[in-house]
Amino acid sequence: MAALSLPNPMSQLPPAHPSSSHADPSAAHVVEPGFEVTVQAIWAKNRGFILLLGVAALLAIVGREGWQYFSEMREQSLRQQYAQVSDKPDQLGAFAEANSGHPLAGVAYLQVADRKFEAADYKGAATFYTKAAGSLKNEALLGRAKLGSAISQINGGDNAAGEASLKALSADQTLTKAVRAEATYHLASLANEAGKSDEAKKLAEEILKLDLNGPWAQRATMLLGNLQSGNGSPANGLGLKVESK
Repeated sequence: MAALSLPNPMSQLPPAHPSSSHADPSAAHVVEPGFEVTVQAIWAKNRGFILLLGVAALLAIVGREGWQYFSEMREQSLRQQYAQVSDKPDQLGAFAEANSGHPLAGVAYLQVADRKFEAADYKGAATFYTKAAGSLKNEALLGRAKLGSAISQINGGDNAAGEASLKALSADQTLTKAVRAEATYHLASLANEAGKSDEAKKLAEEILKLDLNGPWAQRATMLLGNLQSGNGSPANGLGLKVESK
């Protein structure tokens, strides 16, 4: 008997992996542009602006470094100039005027003021102490310049201006306690000399509250003792001096 020829059922099924020639073009994977392509596109579009930013940043760096170098060279030059005139009273004033506002100019003004004070030129001293205060940054020197100006006003005969300056210093909380205590002590001495014992006592007590362990507390204690014993002789009066500490 001849064998029956049956059709192969598997032959009717579509292939599991159809060839690419029969694939749907619309189903193809879309390839996104790479990072490099994106960067190139941004660069091409904004090249001029990016270059401008780079140049501006470079100029800023160069300018900053140049300014620092210039400032350092100027500081070095000023220190050398000051060293050359620091022991020449006749040249200190000119140096200070030429560099007004700089701390070294303040020191020069202070030296000139001290010399005028020692020579009893109190009006001139007051002027230069005031100029020094406008340039000095150091707390101790600044306080001494302001005190010097106030004391010079008093010793020069302008008691009203001098006392007003001392009161301002006494109340100025931005100054050191030592400066405020000294200003208060001078006020107490002036009040004592004027026969205002109660005011002098009050001011002396303020010094003890302000700076109990400071150098002016001992003087204030002595003044209080004299006032309480009835021997309140003036401790300084119009013979006020600029304390150099």
